[in-house]
Amino acid sequence: MTQLSSVAPALLDEIRDVNLNYLILAQRLLREDFATGLFRTGLSEEMGRVIGQLSLQQVVALSSATTLLCGFRLNDASLLEALTKIGMNSAIQQARVTMALTQTPAMQPQAVQM
Repeated sequence: MTQLSSVAPALLDEIRDVNLNYLILAQRLLREDFATGLFRTGLSEEMGRVIGQLSLQQVVALSSATTLLCGFRLNDASLLEALTKIGMNSAIQQARVTMALTQTPAMQPQAVQM
């Protein structure tokens, strides 16, 4: 496991930027249409409510985590390979991605050990 001190400061800055952009985008999606926002982010309803209610100060503080807050929802390598086949009609590809994501359960909150 890489220790925090050995991680380049530039990488930590990039992680912070991704976290901040993700949280801002998630809030926007959830506030515009909660149900669609939950689908697009893959969040549980409980997590969606919490993220949607964060203040700007809380978003900025949370985004400073040293790990990515968002997760990659397609965890099946064969499915990912099938969905990214070169030459597949883009409309069909988009439909398959949407169907695959509807099959993926919402991310569940995980306990954090301090």
